[in-house]
Amino acid sequence: MTDPAPRSSRPHRMLRILAVVFTVAAAGSLVLVAVDLAIGRPAAGDVFIAFLNSVAAVMLWRWRSEYERT
Repeated sequence: MTDPAPRSSRPHRMLRILAVVFTVAAAGSLVLVAVDLAIGRPAAGDVFIAFLNSVAAVMLWRWRSEYERT
């Protein structure tokens, strides 16, 4: 069997998918923080997860934009 030819769009597509996933996760985490604050629960853990998801989303979007430029 021969290996398929490498496709240049595959890494670009994967970065986009991961960036969208982490962006949605960050938004969902922020919703959980709002719900925690509304019902009076401590939101420290959800804030931490929202921060980590946001950092991952920003880095993935940045890598994707750098990959597009090259």
